[in-house]
Amino acid sequence: MDGRFETYIRERRGFAAAPTHDGMTMVIVGWPYAEFAANKEDIEGNYLKTIAMAEPFAPRLADAKRMTRYAGAAVPNYFRKPYGPGFALVGDAGYNRDFITGQGILDAFRDSELCAAALDLALSGQRAFDAAMADYQRQRDAQVKSMYDFTCGLATLEPPPPEMGELFQAVHGNRKAMNRFAQMNAGTIRPAEFFAPESVAEIMSAG
Repeated sequence: MDGRFETYIRERRGFAAAPTHDGMTMVIVGWPYAEFAANKEDIEGNYLKTIAMAEPFAPRLADAKRMTRYAGAAVPNYFRKPYGPGFALVGDAGYNRDFITGQGILDAFRDSELCAAALDLALSGQRAFDAAMADYQRQRDAQVKSMYDFTCGLATLEPPPPEMGELFQAVHGNRKAMNRFAQMNAGTIRPAEFFAPESVAEIMSAG
């Protein structure tokens, strides 16, 4: 892999490969949730069929040796009230979305900071526990809702609506827009910012 991350998109399929420890390569495939139960009956067969769709990569995998078992799951998406008598929740414990956008660690750090600030106010007597923690919940939800919605849509691996497809076509080759798209997927800007009407208008006009 030479340090590269590769990704391929085919109809109703997603595929990625990335270098990992000890000179090995992690190879990921994905299909729509609607096919999860049926494809689970033959994981290896469906995995290899998906790999075969990634023409530039499939021949390179033909002689590879699998080093461990296949691992995968359908991930539940949920929001929970992140506090109550004697407990507080951060990260995946408080809200979870499919790991396709890779936001879990970032979420955990952000939630921990917000939660710690709220607990400090409560334990120091500056605010009532329920009031401080309710603010924590509102801040968390406001910051993650657009990424949650974007992730849930992306994780279906269904074709995007026509207007989304047109936007992505306009992003291609537009360095500024591509950078912002990468920033969104890295979690440094929210999808609500990237998909804001003024942002979309700028991308479409440049495209």
